[in-house]
Amino acid sequence: MQRVSAYTLIYFLGRSIVQLVRQGSNFIPLLVILFAGGEHLRQLALPVLLIAIPVGLCLHAGLSWWFFRYQNDNTRLFIRSGIFKRTQLTLDYARIQQADIRQPWYFRPLGLAVLGVDSAGSESKEVELAGIPFAHAQTLKEQMLHESRSKGSVSQGHPVDGSEASGDNSPSTIYQFTLGLKEIARYGLMHNPVLLALPILLYPLSQGDILDDLIDQHLQQLMQSFNHISQDESGWALLIALTLGAIALLVALSVVIAIVRFYRFSLHIFAGTSDGTAAETAKDPAHKNLHRYQSRFGLFTIASRTFQYLRLQRVVIQQGLVARLISRYSMRVNQSGQVQRQQQKAFFLPVLDQSRLDDIKIQLGLAQTPEWKRTHKASMVLPFLISVAFITAAATLISSFDLKVILHALWISTLVSGLVQWLSWRKRAVFVNDHWFATQQGILGKQQRWVPAHKIQALTLRQGPWLRYWGMLSLQVYSAAGRETISWLPESELQRISEHLLTNSKTFHGRWM
Repeated sequence: MQRVSAYTLIYFLGRSIVQLVRQGSNFIPLLVILFAGGEHLRQLALPVLLIAIPVGLCLHAGLSWWFFRYQNDNTRLFIRSGIFKRTQLTLDYARIQQADIRQPWYFRPLGLAVLGVDSAGSESKEVELAGIPFAHAQTLKEQMLHESRSKGSVSQGHPVDGSEASGDNSPSTIYQFTLGLKEIARYGLMHNPVLLALPILLYPLSQGDILDDLIDQHLQQLMQSFNHISQDESGWALLIALTLGAIALLVALSVVIAIVRFYRFSLHIFAGTSDGTAAETAKDPAHKNLHRYQSRFGLFTIASRTFQYLRLQRVVIQQGLVARLISRYSMRVNQSGQVQRQQQKAFFLPVLDQSRLDDIKIQLGLAQTPEWKRTHKASMVLPFLISVAFITAAATLISSFDLKVILHALWISTLVSGLVQWLSWRKRAVFVNDHWFATQQGILGKQQRWVPAHKIQALTLRQGPWLRYWGMLSLQVYSAAGRETISWLPESELQRISEHLLTNSKTFHGRWM
């Protein structure tokens, strides 16, 4: 068995730190003892912890590297790891669903990389092979994917990561594009992780004196300046300017994060065979199953992600409010695995305009103009009544049964809830054909989820008292990527859809994993 490079100690140290953070809840009893034990105990324990934690992390990283071994025999990968609990893993290449190559910033000058491999049924990455030469990582990746393809049908050659395929025995590139900085900046506008992380960061900061020491003094000076400003337009102008400045800063940080993460994002779709033209292989379903999708992106850490069309389990097309205003979409392709890990394991296209979205839908075989079937209007009634009753009851308790407040809460909640339910009903729909089962939902934006019809594993029809009163049914569809639910369609309609999906799944005799 081979040992990875000694420089991989950096990787193992980072992984040890991540594990320590994830296991932080286990140290809560120790923290309680320190804070409750008095000043003398804290003075003795804190210096010890400040020394013991870094030493423990370095020791754990060193031992993890020392006991890590791997071996490749062209059909399987053997991994041996663990310090006290030794683990031996055998990964058959035929089970490979997705292979990623990452070059973190600390590995790039050394020509090293991290090879991450997802296999069928794994909850997370089953293998992370770090600190191997980049060329060796490419070779291993190609061996894994080539062996995986050969189990379905014979494939002639395979492209090398990061470059276009060439030569008579290499498959051709049937589609490709690269995102410029403007498009990646648009993704930063569409998805703002800074706003999501802000409440998480503010809570621990608010528990100490950091905010008081750094912000309170400046906030008092700002309030004093407001007191000196006359009550005219200048005071409001300053307040609006400060608010807009804070929003602009958050948006700028989000754009910077997007650029760092997806810099020079490129997508290549390689044909599954070199026989015939690219147009012919794109139209042939048998050849489409062998198509390979490869993306490459990153500013400091360069990642390369690949999956085979045969492994596709679900396609998610999403458009939020900001994305709708700028006419852009995001797409995520899920493969099999635990539902809670679908985000991490997805093949992600961050931003697509309408033209590129149409092109990708053609490559994936999605319907270009689906005839969406809307749910029954009665689906709005119960959520509307519950939300109005809850808001009105809350206002009643808060106002101590003030009739004026109750009446205002009633008409405002009626208006807002009615509008929300109507917008939600307009987007809630289902589409079924011989190849796909798709659902759509949303309020201001929309999300479409497409599941291959022949890959559906189980169906469940449900009908509660409220649905029975209206003569409606609810259908739950289970696949390797999770569960999809559509409700409030007539019994006859959902029975027909259920029978169609079951027949399609039973009569399919090809590979779907």
